[in-house]
Amino acid sequence: MLKAHIKKIQDLKSFKKLDTQWNNLLAISPIKSAFLSWEWLYSWWNVYGDDRKLWIVSVWKDEKLVGLAPLMLETRKKSGAMLKFLVNMGTPQSDAGGFLFDPSIEGVVDKLVTYILQHKSEWDIAELNVLHYDGKEREALTRLASPEKFYIKEEINDHYYVGLDTDWEIYNKRLSKKFLHNLRRASRLADEMGLVEIRHYTGSSVKSELIQELIKINRQSHYPRLYRSKEEQGLLFELIRNGGENHNWLDIYILHINNEAIAYEYGFVHEGRFESWRAGFNTSMPQNISVGKLLSMKVIQKCIQEGYQEIDFLRGDEAYKLEWKPDQKKYSNLRLFNKGKLSAILSYRWLHNVKPIIKEIKGSIRRSKQ
Repeated sequence: MLKAHIKKIQDLKSFKKLDTQWNNLLAISPIKSAFLSWEWLYSWWNVYGDDRKLWIVSVWKDEKLVGLAPLMLETRKKSGAMLKFLVNMGTPQSDAGGFLFDPSIEGVVDKLVTYILQHKSEWDIAELNVLHYDGKEREALTRLASPEKFYIKEEINDHYYVGLDTDWEIYNKRLSKKFLHNLRRASRLADEMGLVEIRHYTGSSVKSELIQELIKINRQSHYPRLYRSKEEQGLLFELIRNGGENHNWLDIYILHINNEAIAYEYGFVHEGRFESWRAGFNTSMPQNISVGKLLSMKVIQKCIQEGYQEIDFLRGDEAYKLEWKPDQKKYSNLRLFNKGKLSAILSYRWLHNVKPIIKEIKGSIRRSKQ
């Protein structure tokens, strides 16, 4: 049995002090994602944490941090009742979940999961999303969560990613002829409009003015509401303050035609992987240029030049991702319903028994009207 002790961290001061040890653990943890870095989660908490409660479970062997479950408590109204949810910190903005742990030490994940389950009196539903399907976290949760004490509901999704070759010409051989034709056509039409440039910003080159430019482009995009809230804008500025100038992890690409910024894509770089988080373009541009495809091509070409090994498209099964002939990884969204809480039992019954019936009735009504 692992001889280690657990500390639950619930105050901002203790969270802040963990920065170096947190990222040292991330560096050796099987999960490699900027969304589990101290910079990302601390920035997120500073913006969104007011109505939530820190619930970070840490495992220590002597004075060394060997395990972390970055979680939080939040209250949601479900089925007419107020429920306490234990969820991944960063929910719903974060595109990666899971625990950080030293893989050379046996039993760390089991210790984290056991603590979570033993403290079920503090939560009604544990919602742990974007877990690697083959990861130790999912295995331990499904093994240790007793059916006598918990209902378990799981949703499995695919994430798409592309491994990058050392040359664009080598990479594009995997693409369909039709798609390549569309890319070349988009490039030609854009060139006819004027000078086409993809500008790459990372590390100290990421400034507040750049974020303002990104927000300006987004006002003309398909999702103009995305950065209207103070929180969405605030997260970007927090990410700059807590790492953008000191680390080459925040990666921003702006597409220009004749020095006019028309599209953006940004995300995070961790150990040679670009996690593509958000993108948008000015929809007033001519549709035949296919700005979205042009932007993606320019970003992939730039990532190849930078020597990145992979681009992760993160959550979502949008059709455009499949055009790049990606590979896929399975991820799990797990929900544990605490059978010791009546509100959690009723929520599960609604989700598992009642909601599907209502959905089927509504579907039948729609079909009958067709």
